[in-house]
Amino acid sequence: MTPETHPGIYGKKVLLRPLTQADLPILRRFVNDPEVMRTSNVYWPVDDLRQENWFQSVSKAHDAVWFGIEATESGALAGTCCLVGIDWVSRLAELRIRIGDRQAWGQGLGTEATRLLLQYSFADLNLERIWLRVYASNQRAVHLYEKVGFQHEGRLRRAAYIHGVAEDVLLMGLLREEWHTAV
Repeated sequence: MTPETHPGIYGKKVLLRPLTQADLPILRRFVNDPEVMRTSNVYWPVDDLRQENWFQSVSKAHDAVWFGIEATESGALAGTCCLVGIDWVSRLAELRIRIGDRQAWGQGLGTEATRLLLQYSFADLNLERIWLRVYASNQRAVHLYEKVGFQHEGRLRRAAYIHGVAEDVLLMGLLREEWHTAV
């Protein structure tokens, strides 16, 4: 089943659903928000053309699955989550998530979306390992990942520059058997 035809993954607080063209203006607003950009790898403003090129690229990717995170209470798009760099032979992927709507921060949407995406990764896609990168200064995200079972696997010192400041990047991973224990 491809992401475009996927009916969605339902939780209590969020629905993970395929991204559509209609989502692009909202996503552009998210990535152009300076506070959101501080915790992501977007370093310059995103215009219509760049957003459209990105959407076409991720829509055609065979090694990635992208979802919109919709808040079930409001029906509003709150962010995105994805698995990228899926290696179907080694059965691993990198997880990325962004709650771009600052009004939705601190409501547990990211935690539930991460859990749903992990369940999909291990149960439906039959992956063995999920890994991620997170800025060491993004303690809210680090706490979320620890809470759902991710283990610290490494630290890349001064691996990124955010607004001119060198940042360490943490590498975290979760194996299928650890997920079953954490659930």
